[in-house]
Amino acid sequence: MAAHLQGLLIGLAAGAFAGCASGPRAVPVAATAPPAAATPELPAGPAPRLLPVRSPKADPGLGPELLLPEATAPDAALAEVGDVTIRQSHAFARLLTANPKVALSAVDLLVFDVLVARHAQEHGIRVPVARVDELARDEEAALRKQVADELAGQMDFASYLWRAFGLEEADWRAALRLRSAQRLYQGYVLRYLALREDRAQVRFLVHADPAFCREVATKVRAGADFVTLASKHSEDPSRRDGGLLPPFARGFQHPVATAAFELRRGEVSEPFEASWGEGKRWFVVYCLDRMPGREVPFAAVADEIDAGLATTPISPLETSAYTLRWRGQLEGRPAGDRK
Repeated sequence: MAAHLQGLLIGLAAGAFAGCASGPRAVPVAATAPPAAATPELPAGPAPRLLPVRSPKADPGLGPELLLPEATAPDAALAEVGDVTIRQSHAFARLLTANPKVALSAVDLLVFDVLVARHAQEHGIRVPVARVDELARDEEAALRKQVADELAGQMDFASYLWRAFGLEEADWRAALRLRSAQRLYQGYVLRYLALREDRAQVRFLVHADPAFCREVATKVRAGADFVTLASKHSEDPSRRDGGLLPPFARGFQHPVATAAFELRRGEVSEPFEASWGEGKRWFVVYCLDRMPGREVPFAAVADEIDAGLATTPISPLETSAYTLRWRGQLEGRPAGDRK
């Protein structure tokens, strides 16, 4: 979620600046066009001045409070044009009119972080500072290599950071460390809460033809490979992974959720019809595993969760399921009661 939003914001900003970076361009006028009326020029004024962006301050101990918005945050200045100061609130208001989807995605990201912070505080979850620093160093090393490989002799690393992100190296590194901690908190909290509940992991196939789905179920019961069938015939984008879903608990917002908890490991469901996109499709579900909930403190499973995140990062499906289920906490009532 965070990486996707960051990409959108950077892309939007790049597009906005690209139009003015090279200055005005002359537009040729056809010889037969009548003379245009003189247009008064705007008076020359001071050049816009972009102010340095400072990374948010984080507690050196990296407690879960780093996910929460700063209660007394000043409305920081971003740029100055003469006697006009452009502030962070102005940037959001402008973004809300220019691209409401991106602006509201940023709000959703903040809501998500508040939920994660509350669960981290409730369950005593803290990220190890050494682990955060390791992740930040690895990401910096990968970016340095990419810049060196692609921009060798054209731009040094510090210049790249300023051009790409508007940040000096020290501020970029502080932001990277903070982002690494935020991601780790998100992964720890989502996987820990999931581990405490009964979960299922399945593969599924979607198709318009119920007869074909019955044929798939029959073949799988006879020993056919579900991965191959889903990869070749499913009409859902998950076919790229053989119809695989991450482990989920009861109440997961997906057409296969109910069927999954009626199956034992290695069983395949009868085809059933459910909503899919804007219409209806037929589904077949294959149960990979059923995992009973484990009522254990976070410290007892921290290494297990960390290792799992290293091999399989949090997926968009996991973040969406978590947000849909828990965001009602912010108003003190279940998510399903929100209007």
